[in-house]
Amino acid sequence: PEPKERFLFFFSPPLTLTSSLDFMIMMPLGHYLMPDFNISPRQFSFLVAAYTIRASISGFCAAFFADGFDRKKILLYAYFGFLCATIACGFAPTYIFLLVARLVAGLFGGLIGAQVISIVADIFVYERRGRAIGAVMSAFAIASTIGIPFALYLSYLLSWHATFIFIGCLCFFLIPFL
Repeated sequence: PEPKERFLFFFSPPLTLTSSLDFMIMMPLGHYLMPDFNISPRQFSFLVAAYTIRASISGFCAAFFADGFDRKKILLYAYFGFLCATIACGFAPTYIFLLVARLVAGLFGGLIGAQVISIVADIFVYERRGRAIGAVMSAFAIASTIGIPFALYLSYLLSWHATFIFIGCLCFFLIPFL
């Protein structure tokens, strides 16, 4: 494999891991968020759905224009926006603030996954592409099996804010490698 392929093989999965973890952590945090903000299950469901709905809309819209731009620049822009929105979630003082931060995180998160897969497909030759995409997709499983329990443990030890701040710190660490 070329040096560029090796680099992508090791740094693409963490990008997917952070966006997947941010997406999946909301539902388990209900135990902390509902009493903290004094919200109903209906209001909590808006928090859970905000990221997904916004990500699907941004991903769909990006399909019409993303090929006209450099994939790496779109990924960098999206990941930086995602980082800022995730940190905002970590410092959210109110329900509305958290809801807006989740919408913004979804806006950028919807771009990340598609860009990572597109870059991997562009860089890796056909014979090694399946392995590379498998490594990227394994990040989703790692986020589910290791990331969620660890994030919930952080929430238990510190607060639910720590979960998003932790994810944001991971993103901050990864930005220089993009």
